[in-house]
Amino acid sequence: FGSENMVKKFARKFLNDKTYPNLLAALEAQDAEGAFRMAHTLKGICLNLGFDRLGEASIHLTELLRPRDLSVGYTPALAAVEQEYERTVHAIAELDPE
Repeated sequence: FGSENMVKKFARKFLNDKTYPNLLAALEAQDAEGAFRMAHTLKGICLNLGFDRLGEASIHLTELLRPRDLSVGYTPALAAVEQEYERTVHAIAELDPE
């Protein structure tokens, strides 16, 4: 990203990204295709931003959802994503103001 300020700028934008809430909504609606797409998108965003722990958790969830079958028992993988998402959002919120 070039500079620390650019990294902070893009990290803060993540706080407004709707991918994670859309993932939860898709799972609640039992929309297997939508859940897979959102998990896959979250994985890509995290890997691009260097959010490694959330990215790794998202990879696991994405692969479980790849067959678009919600009976696969994705709950533990989702719990890991939720935990890392909360940790990531908290860390971003602690960044110095612009």
